[in-house]
Formats: sequence, structure tokens, C-alpha cells
Amino acid sequence: MAQSELKNGGEFNILQCDLILANGQLNNLRGAVVGLTIFENINQFAITGTITIQDSYNLASYGPIIGQEYLKLKIATPNLKGGENTIDYSSNPLLITAVDDREEIGNGVQATTMSFCSREFVINQRTRVRRTLVGSYSDIVRTMVENDLESDKELYSEPSSDKKKITAPNIKPFDVITIATKNAVSEKFNQSTYFFWESTSGFNFRTLGDMYAQNPVMNYESTAAGTRTENGVRDILSELGAIEAYTITSSPDTVFNYAEGIFSSELIVHDIISKSYQKHIYNYSDNFSEEQHLGTKPLAVNDPDGINVSSFPSKQYLKPTVGVDTDQSFNDEFYQYSYGTNKLKLMQARKSQLSMLESGLQMSINVVGTTVVKAGDIVEIIIPSISAYKTTKNETEDMMYNGNFLIRSLRHDFDIGGEKHTMSMNVTKDAMGK
Repeated sequence: MAQSELKNGGEFNILQCDLILANGQLNNLRGAVVGLTIFENINQFAITGTITIQDSYNLASYGPIIGQEYLKLKIATPNLKGGENTIDYSSNPLLITAVDDREEIGNGVQATTMSFCSREFVINQRTRVRRTLVGSYSDIVRTMVENDLESDKELYSEPSSDKKKITAPNIKPFDVITIATKNAVSEKFNQSTYFFWESTSGFNFRTLGDMYAQNPVMNYESTAAGTRTENGVRDILSELGAIEAYTITSSPDTVFNYAEGIFSSELIVHDIISKSYQKHIYNYSDNFSEEQHLGTKPLAVNDPDGINVSSFPSKQYLKPTVGVDTDQSFNDEFYQYSYGTNKLKLMQARKSQLSMLESGLQMSINVVGTTVVKAGDIVEIIIPSISAYKTTKNETEDMMYNGNFLIRSLRHDFDIGGEKHTMSMNVTKDAMGK
């Protein structure tokens, strides 16, 4: 368990774990917790997880636990400065959604495993939005979170450009946010690659460019466990940054890249008023330096015949529009399209960059846990070059899988018996080089 000063990697302390039943009864489960897992993912709107307890009172039936309970949770991990970093759901409790498993383990005790999620996820299921929303998409997302989802959690919202006026046709708040992620354009980066997700620090509405611009929160390297300093003292910083295990899970897929239009695509915009059309060609090679990426070099330049991979617009998009250079998402009081912000061609860059997350350089790594690291953060990773034969340069690091990576998903595992917090994360990058 965590102390006031960090002595071992993976230390943690469950400061609070209270289960509040539907009848208002509070049950302190702090001493009964056997295992705890928390999931966060940039493609997942809310936090989810499971908790396993030793139940010697048959609480699941006596309570009963029916999937309508609040879970107040607060977990701390110490830092090197003697302070603490926390995962805090004490004022914004999680919600138990189901009892997954109950198993007798002897002496009148059973192990009960429950699933939980953020309260906002459940509120979303029972809430409908049926009104006109005005403002930038980042403003609309904030309205959904604070008003419709009734959340006072921290929200990091990257400002989007342009004023919008949309009508929500009896849809859920997360559906409105989905519309925003698909259509919002970053005021700073002029790109349409927004994600909305919840990490253990709160909600996030931000683009890939904004995520890529972050400094790494941790440096991870595949090193031997139990590293010590010159004085023979345990090197805690190295222990926190050690990769315990890793697997390379994905590399660029040429067929997928062509099929998804990652390298090049053609957009035909048809104006139904003037009966005219425009063509827009997206070129990955030409646009690479103008876009935000996690590396300095494209993943592909030429095919085996020496032809540039962006020479083939392999995917085609068709998009109707009403008038050229108009934005149909905002009408003034005279029902005129008053905002000339033709962003249609950003659709191709969006499709390319989002697809590259699926066909980029991906790894799964297991590391010592800390509450500092969250989904959507950038981490620096170094893995060794595995080769029986060395080149003249005698590389010690892998030439592709190194540098800054984006954390797409993160799993926190708190092992109560082993008193250790570990993390498994899926990381990706869409370019080569550091």
C-alpha cells in the first residue's frame, strides 16, 4: 500500500470504497476489496470497470445489490516528491450496473464481482435532447456534459471554430456529442479529428493534433527489473518507467490503407442549385508536413515500383451541397446560410488520419501502475532492436517502434493481495521517427 513517500513501484492506497445501496444504506467495502479494474479508452465515452469483494454477509442478496447502487471510490498513488496522485470518485460516484459473478470461496464467504460505470453513462440512457442548440461545437459539448448529463466533472474542451445552429431530434446527449466529434473543426489546428472520452481525470473533447502536441507524461523503456542506482539503492524512477512486457500488435496494412483512402482519395462535391460539381484530391504525401503526426517521416512514400503511394485516389466520396462555400449547419433569423466556411475537403484528411490509427504502429505494453498516466496522453517508448546480426551502425533501439506514442486505451489493475498497481495499455503512432 502507498505510504507518504514512494518506496516501490506500483504502490497504492484505497482511501475510500463505499457502496451506497438503493435504500440509502452505506457499506464500507474498503477492507473487503479483493480486486479492482478500471478501463479508459479514447473511443469510449465513459469510464467502466469491475470490482470484486469478499462478501461474508451475503450483501448481494441481503442488500440487495440490483445494479442501482453508487460506488464512492478514491485511490491514491504516491509520487517521488512525497505527495499523492489520486483517482477520485468520492464526490462524483460511479454507478454499479450489474452483479456479474458470485462464487463461494469457503467459510461462509463468497467472492462477488460487480460491474460499474460513470453515472453520466446511465443518465445518457434515460435522457433525450429535443431542442435547438447554438454555439460552437465545443460550446455544445460543454452544454451536453454540464446540463443534460448533469456532470460537474472536469472537462477539457479544445475550442472549435465557427458558430453552429443544430436541432437535436429527440436523441441522447452522447449522440449529440457524436455529431460534434464528426463535424467540429479545431480553431488552432484546422483539422476535424475530434474525440470525446472520459479518463480518470474527467471528460475530454480534443483533436489528434492537440493530443499529439503534448509532452510525454512518462518515458517507458524495456529494461531489466530491479534496477539499482550506483549506491545500490532501488531505482524507483527506472522501475516506474520499465516495460514489463510488450507485444507489437499492428503495422501498416497496404490493402487497408488503399481501401480506406489513407494515401489518397477523391471528393466530388455536387451543388444541387447550380448543377455543378467540384473535385478535391487528398494527397497524403503532400499534406503530411501540414498535418500533426507523431513522427517526422511518413509510414509510406513509394510502392515497390517506385511510384508515390499517393498517386492513386483509391477511395471516392460523394457529397451534395446547397450553394458553394456555404455552411448548412447555421441559419440566421432569415433562414439564410450566413457562414461561408466550406470545410468539406477536411473530411478526407479526417478519414485518413483516423484510419491511420487503425493501420499505424501499434503496441501493447504492461507497466507498473501510476494514476498520472491516462488515456489520451503521450508516452515515450524505447524497445530494443531484436536481431541476431547487427548492421554497421550497431543499433540498440528498434528503428520503427520508438519515440512518442498515443495511449488509445488503458487498463488499471489493482491487486489487493499483491499490493501492486499495474497497467496494460494499447499505444499507437502514425509516423516514423521521434
